[in-house]
Amino acid sequence: MANGVMLKLSSAQVETLVNRLSIEDKIRLIRKLETQTWAKRLDDVVSRISKRFKENPLSEKEIKNMCDQKRQELYNARTKSRH
Repeated sequence: MANGVMLKLSSAQVETLVNRLSIEDKIRLIRKLETQTWAKRLDDVVSRISKRFKENPLSEKEIKNMCDQKRQELYNARTKSRH
């Protein structure tokens, strides 16, 4: 059995630790989190679209607008940190 230490950290404590990381380590962490969470994030988007479609069917134009809006939000979030 390996020896080790287990810590219980709150989200705020983890955020504080992340803030102390170098930019390279933050980028590596982001990529790892994106890889681990992409399926859940995709499911969330599909669920929202499915729910809305059941309540109010969407036109092709509305679907395109939603996709464009989400792409813009993702782009803005990624480029915001560069400024």
